[in-house]
Amino acid sequence: MTFRDDAAIEALLIEAHEAERVRLARRLHDDFGQRAAALTIDLDLLLKSLPESDAQHKLQALSDRSLALARDIQLVSHGLYPPRLRYLGIVAASASFCRDMSKQSNVDIEFSGEAIPEGLPAWVSLLLYRILQEATTNAVQHAGSATVRVTLRGTSAHIDLEVSDSGIGFDTEAVLSGRAPGLVGMLERARLLGGQIVIHSRPAGGTSICAHVPIAASVNDPSFA
Repeated sequence: MTFRDDAAIEALLIEAHEAERVRLARRLHDDFGQRAAALTIDLDLLLKSLPESDAQHKLQALSDRSLALARDIQLVSHGLYPPRLRYLGIVAASASFCRDMSKQSNVDIEFSGEAIPEGLPAWVSLLLYRILQEATTNAVQHAGSATVRVTLRGTSAHIDLEVSDSGIGFDTEAVLSGRAPGLVGMLERARLLGGQIVIHSRPAGGTSICAHVPIAASVNDPSFA
């Protein structure tokens, strides 16, 4: 099998993976999420029709649990495929992701998005967003840094993404030779867009992950996005 064959198979696998994530996100939101929300509404209506009693308090607890379930389903759905990415674009979706991640982790994530052109192809937006997700999550979970900086900069021809921290760093050669799934996934997604990722890191010296991708994607823009 040639490298070109391997690359084509990898592209198909990533496309299939993303298509499945979108399908699951829609199913969670449109089916399970709506059913959980409807159950919460029904419980609240029933609560209002009952007199004060122990049963009412128990019913209130069930309603609270139902509401929490509906919210959790929404969070999972948005994690699989954020609606902001489709309707508001990569800057809004990335800013929202960074805010949410910062609240969950108590790590200060500084995000900036500059000069991102309108009408960015959906496939470019999706894969670039996945790279940002993976790089930011890795920094928050493993760097041990109090601050992570995420920057998107665009021109009419390309977009640059940088995720940096001042944490513990790592030996890039050792990590990549071990086929770290997260880093390899980022590299493959950038390659599918005809771009590249450069990783600068050293033990105790922090990490910087820089992605440079052209706006004209090197693969067809799948319709599912």
